[in-house]
Amino acid sequence: MYAYPFIYVFLVVTVLSIVYCLSYNVDDLVSFMFYCQLILLAGYALFFTDSIVLFFLFYEFLLVPSFFILYKFAKTRRCVEAAYLMFFWTQFGALFLLFVLLYIYFISQTSQFSRISHTYYTPFEINYFFICLLIGFGVKLPI
Repeated sequence: MYAYPFIYVFLVVTVLSIVYCLSYNVDDLVSFMFYCQLILLAGYALFFTDSIVLFFLFYEFLLVPSFFILYKFAKTRRCVEAAYLMFFWTQFGALFLLFVLLYIYFISQTSQFSRISHTYYTPFEINYFFICLLIGFGVKLPI
């Protein structure tokens, strides 16, 4: 399956962030572990779904625990502002992703990745998809 390398990288990064944060006090560590478990749950659901609707929902759900991690563990006012700006800009980038997924759904009349690949798209549509997906994914995973 094509998603296994991404799953392994996702798992390694999450485990490394947990190991790094083991120096927190017990209360902070428990809440941080809870948020990391939510991220892991949404990430695995994201990688194993075949529906573009669930893919988008789980992809956007990754933002919620990430926001709370930034907000709760912020030590300065700038960190709190960074949490709000991250939330705003990732939602803005998600609009591009939403446009592409809605367009694909209305053209292919299905929400399953396995059946979407059987639809023919023009080169213009492919370029449109690429630019919108680059912006949509690039905002959440800073490029």
